[in-house]
Amino acid sequence: MSANSKRFDLPLPFGWFAVARSDELAAGDIRPLEYCESEFVLWRGEDGTARALDAYCPHLGAHLGYESAVVGNDLRCPFHHWHFAGDGTVTDIPYAKVIPPKLKRPCDRAWPVYEDMGMIFVWWHPHKAAPLWELTPVTEIADEKWEATEYKEWIVDIPIQELTENGADIAHFAPLHGTKSPPVPEFKADGYTRYSSVSTKMPTPKGIVDGKITVRAPGPGVSFTRFHGITEMLLMQMHTPIDSGHTLLRHQYYIPSALEESKVNVTKALVRETSRQIEQDIAIWKHKKYLKEPTLVNGDGPILAYREFFSRYYA
Repeated sequence: MSANSKRFDLPLPFGWFAVARSDELAAGDIRPLEYCESEFVLWRGEDGTARALDAYCPHLGAHLGYESAVVGNDLRCPFHHWHFAGDGTVTDIPYAKVIPPKLKRPCDRAWPVYEDMGMIFVWWHPHKAAPLWELTPVTEIADEKWEATEYKEWIVDIPIQELTENGADIAHFAPLHGTKSPPVPEFKADGYTRYSSVSTKMPTPKGIVDGKITVRAPGPGVSFTRFHGITEMLLMQMHTPIDSGHTLLRHQYYIPSALEESKVNVTKALVRETSRQIEQDIAIWKHKKYLKEPTLVNGDGPILAYREFFSRYYA
């Protein structure tokens, strides 16, 4: 039993999770991946569409991520050259005159894929249930053509729930991050999406400036944090479970294509500050333990309300 499994007793949440950057997967590329305690294969067909399947061929168990090939839009098994479409159907068996009807039907070996904002997301559910909500384009990126700027990633020794619960724990901002005015978020939920907003004071080289932060989180795997006032910036934060105790955390920042020059340095400082705070959190996370019944006091923030909300992502 790993040390992390002793510190955490939480299942994996279902949802849409980022598994690769779009520019990491060219047409014809194949990538074997392991996330959500599962092995699967991601590939891009000639039509430019990314597809994903369970890793092992149902015929005789060859791994489809090694020595395989993309043929048109399908993935060809390296062992007997069976061809698989993105929905899991078998499209060709070179030595068989007839493909059995059950192999020509879509199956739950396929992983739903959504690609947007420079990232490839897959839907994962422990019971192979179909997606319960959709990811949709973000206005700033899709319509206003905001540009991707800095990108950062970390592997953190903590489950997704504990990672995202960090924002509800308002009492840690002052002692750990030195925040002079800890933000108190307004929190609401709509189905599987969480919304929050907070007015806060942000440090700048010219002193403290009033700002506002709004968050939209469509599921446990991605959130969009919009900074207003001090500057205009969008942070797409992505949380992908590796296993029950480890999460891949990605930050992709976006700014307007014509950001005011006076705000460029402020934006860079804000990126540095969010990264600094994450790394301070990581130093705590790697040793902390999840407590089902924490000893809370007034001023800790809406931690229990957040946990109740997050429980909807467990099957």
